[in-house]
Amino acid sequence: MRDREAQHGLIDAPKNARPVATRAAFTLIDLLVSIFIIGILIGLLLPSIAKINEATRRVMCRSNMRQVSIGVSMYAQDNFQFLPRSQFVSSIGAARAASTTTVRLDESGGTRAPKASDYDGLGLLFAREYLLAPKIFYCPSHKGANPFSKFAAQWAGRPGSIITNYQFRGSMADGTRLLNVSSDASSGALISDALTGVQDFSHAYGLNVMRGDLSVTWLPDNDKRIVNMIARVGNRDRNVGDTWPLMDEAMGMVALDP
Repeated sequence: MRDREAQHGLIDAPKNARPVATRAAFTLIDLLVSIFIIGILIGLLLPSIAKINEATRRVMCRSNMRQVSIGVSMYAQDNFQFLPRSQFVSSIGAARAASTTTVRLDESGGTRAPKASDYDGLGLLFAREYLLAPKIFYCPSHKGANPFSKFAAQWAGRPGSIITNYQFRGSMADGTRLLNVSSDASSGALISDALTGVQDFSHAYGLNVMRGDLSVTWLPDNDKRIVNMIARVGNRDRNVGDTWPLMDEAMGMVALDP
């Protein structure tokens, strides 16, 4: 009774009585402020996360290209040092430089099973079992029209052409088809991320490039010289053909005598 009276102020509370703790309510304004602060933090973190993810994909792309370089080396050793042949690269007549991302052709329109002779360029590395994992030929940063998922069934044997994310020059920088890692031409580009159009330019500020000496390097394109070259209005084959020397120059290769 005495404690109840003390609570209602009828008598003085004992000196040793503890005050009753009260908890402040979490208001709607507090909730909105918290959400606002979290949104700001997420906005600050997202660009950093995106950069980290792209850096990871760039490394994976470079790893894929290194495996392709091993396949090219093995193919050359078994074929008198010749690079994989491509019908899109020829010293006679106009070259179809933009088409070297196509590694298997289908002249039947999907009416017959693919044959070994349908494979071209880098596709020969798969057809002749130097490289057995089709995903090696695809960049994880690719956002264009030719992801691996689009051609997975064709890699497994279904009829149809196959397009990859890597551009094959088809020859050394001096125009020869013999792989010579000790020549002056070996410092030039041999394989790169796709150059067929801006939509197939896999990375934002550069591209992975395999040199003629079979090393793989990152080539920055901060000034957009390369992407602007492939974006020119006109003949795609010429655009791609003109991009290779630009890449050679950017990697520090001394111009070769014609």
